[in-house]
Amino acid sequence: MTWTSARVAGSILAATTATLALAAPANAGTPPGKSPGVGASTMVACGLSYPDKDHSEWVHFPANTVTMRSGPSNSCIQTGQGVHDQRAQYLCYTPGDGGTWTFLRNTSTGDQGWVRDDQLAGYGSYVRCEDNPPPASVN
Repeated sequence: MTWTSARVAGSILAATTATLALAAPANAGTPPGKSPGVGASTMVACGLSYPDKDHSEWVHFPANTVTMRSGPSNSCIQTGQGVHDQRAQYLCYTPGDGGTWTFLRNTSTGDQGWVRDDQLAGYGSYVRCEDNPPPASVN
C-alpha cells in the first residue's frame, strides 16, 4: 500500500469512527428498569437542581472519589466530591451526557450535585426528576 493510499484509508477510518461515536444513543448507559425519558439528549443544561423526590435511605459513596457537577454532564463545573467514608442522599435522576445521572446531596458536607449513575451504588436514584425532561444545551 502506498503512502497516499494509507493516508486516505486512515482518513476514512477516522471519519467512520467519529460518525459512530456521534450516532451512539444518549441512553447507552441506562440499565434495565431506568428510562432515559422523553427529551433524552446528549445536550444537557448545567445549573440544574431539584428537591428530594426519592426519599430513599442514605448510601455510602463508592471506594473511588466521585466528582459532583452542576448538571448531568462532565462539561458542567464541579460542585463537590464524595469519598468512601461519606454518605449520599439520592434526590432524583435524569438523562444526561453518556447515560443517566443522579442529583444527590453529600450528607457530610452538604454539597449537592450530579454524578453519573454508573459511578454510584445501586446505580443511583430510580426516581425521575421530571416526567418529561426537555432537551437543553450545555450552558
